[in-house]
Amino acid sequence: MNIKQLQYFISAAEYSNFSAAAKNLNITQPALSKQIADLEAQIGLKLFDRNTRWVKLTAAGAEFLKEAIAIITETESAINYARLAANGNVGSLSIGFLGPFEREELPKLVSNFRHNYPRAALSFSKLSWGALTESLEASKIDVAFTMTQGLHDLPGISFQLSRLFYPLSVIVPDDHPFANKIKVHISELATEPLIILSRSECPQAYEHMRHMCISNGFYPNIVATVPLLETLLLMVATGMGIAIQTKHVKAYANSNLRFIDLDGCSFINGYAVAWKTTNPNPLIPLFLESLKKEKFLIT
Repeated sequence: MNIKQLQYFISAAEYSNFSAAAKNLNITQPALSKQIADLEAQIGLKLFDRNTRWVKLTAAGAEFLKEAIAIITETESAINYARLAANGNVGSLSIGFLGPFEREELPKLVSNFRHNYPRAALSFSKLSWGALTESLEASKIDVAFTMTQGLHDLPGISFQLSRLFYPLSVIVPDDHPFANKIKVHISELATEPLIILSRSECPQAYEHMRHMCISNGFYPNIVATVPLLETLLLMVATGMGIAIQTKHVKAYANSNLRFIDLDGCSFINGYAVAWKTTNPNPLIPLFLESLKKEKFLIT
């Protein structure tokens, strides 16, 4: 019994038709039938009931299928690891991320990567936007799950867009006049006190917000700048002002905050996975390939 025979058997079981399976495997139907017959002879079990139109797994075949799939999966993992080891690629991968990813996509994506590369050591850093960019540029992290804003302006940083995006919202306390509105036009914020993330922390977001306000005929009335999202949400909740943020932050907000759709600006905040172009860590392309297979990245 060899790996190719197991692959042939799995394909025949999936298609329940030797001709279709043979076509998928790019071999002839007689060649596939012989491989299956040889496999049955080697293990001394009948794996398929078949006639001229269809094939069906026997009880023994159904159980054997489970083990065959497990063997193929483990073999592929072993081959991947051997290739990594041969190239000196077994090592570590440091992943930085913004808050939204820990609750949505990141656990599943990392779990799938670990399944394929179980001996790769992974570490994680939840960082603010500014710290994430700085850590990426300083090679303190290998890959970053971050916002797309400003990435085009960072020399030496490569990135690929993800399928995640969030529209901008106005965040207000539940006793604010806007609280029961479905949508607010940005021009309605002309006299509102705004609490924003600091310019040093998120320079691109700061400039974009300022530009949006000015293009709508007013200069933003900024009453406070803070370094942390949690602080921003707390200040809004206490009635010190309102904020403009993407809807992803709703996961971190308490129940007395309202998120109102923001009209009058076309900006949609997208997310990307970024890495330093010159970073030689061989696990980076493998991680990116894993994200593509999971259809997380736009290719």
